[in-house]
Amino acid sequence: MFTGIIEELGKVKRVVRSGRVMLLEVAAQKTLQDAGLGDSIAVNGVCLTITSLSVNTFSLKLSRKPLKKQILGYLKPAKK
Repeated sequence: MFTGIIEELGKVKRVVRSGRVMLLEVAAQKTLQDAGLGDSIAVNGVCLTITSLSVNTFSLKLSRKPLKKQILGYLKPAKK
């Protein structure tokens, strides 16, 4: 059960699928103020690890298991 504090709602910027792996890039501002590479972050209730950071986005790499068992595999970039 997730018991963390929701800081903000991010927007999916990019989704790249390659075989059994999906790269998810999320735009956020407040969350990134204290986030670091390798930190855990919850996305749709699933705890994932930040694999890269930029000024306004962070990226996560999802393997087959979370994609198969969670709704994360259905995420798409937000419309502008």
